[in-house]
Amino acid sequence: MDMPGHGTLEDRPLTLEDTPLTLDSRVDATAKVHQECGLDPSTTIYVGASLGAYIGFYILDTLAAKPSFSGAILMDCGQNVGPDCSLKARMGLSFLKMAAGHMSNKALMEAMLGVAKKSPTKSRLVESVFGTGMHFQQGSAQTVCLHTVAPADHIPNFDFPVLFFNGSEDYRDSEKKWLSLCKDQKRSSLKVYGGGDHFFTHDARFVDDLIDRMDDFAKQAVAT
Repeated sequence: MDMPGHGTLEDRPLTLEDTPLTLDSRVDATAKVHQECGLDPSTTIYVGASLGAYIGFYILDTLAAKPSFSGAILMDCGQNVGPDCSLKARMGLSFLKMAAGHMSNKALMEAMLGVAKKSPTKSRLVESVFGTGMHFQQGSAQTVCLHTVAPADHIPNFDFPVLFFNGSEDYRDSEKKWLSLCKDQKRSSLKVYGGGDHFFTHDARFVDDLIDRMDDFAKQAVAT
């Protein structure tokens, strides 16, 4: 599905590229897809990476009043970038906001792909991430969303297990705290890939293990 501010999939008559990107617009889009696709909460897992993971904390908590998911897989979200984040995180958010406001989409994409190619990759996975259309006109709004979400306020409200994935070379200052706040401690877990960066999800060294762990987690999450 295309989330607000992202995507121009050619085979879809309607995209949400120009929809204002806010936390609540993300919640509305997720709820709409959930309803229109007739998804069964007992067999549906939320999966988000980077921005999708951070916003996922908010989405999952907001939709908790009406059970929608039986588990969540959240990747690349080991750093606290919320209201009480560190000075280092604030500086990173400021740089992200500035880059999105002054660099073209093409330049941003080339920069991201340049980072991705520093590690062993599977080209099809890179295509799946960047090929569907990723737009940065709402980069400022993305930064606002990131800095608004306070994971520690949301995680204790999840009645389902959470699987966290991070790369050891990515920014991480709160991953163990996020795990410790999970209500379902028995089935929640954290995996850190040594040598992986923010783009570890398409790193050929990890992808098979990543998929296997996601599959095992999903089976266990929906079993109960």
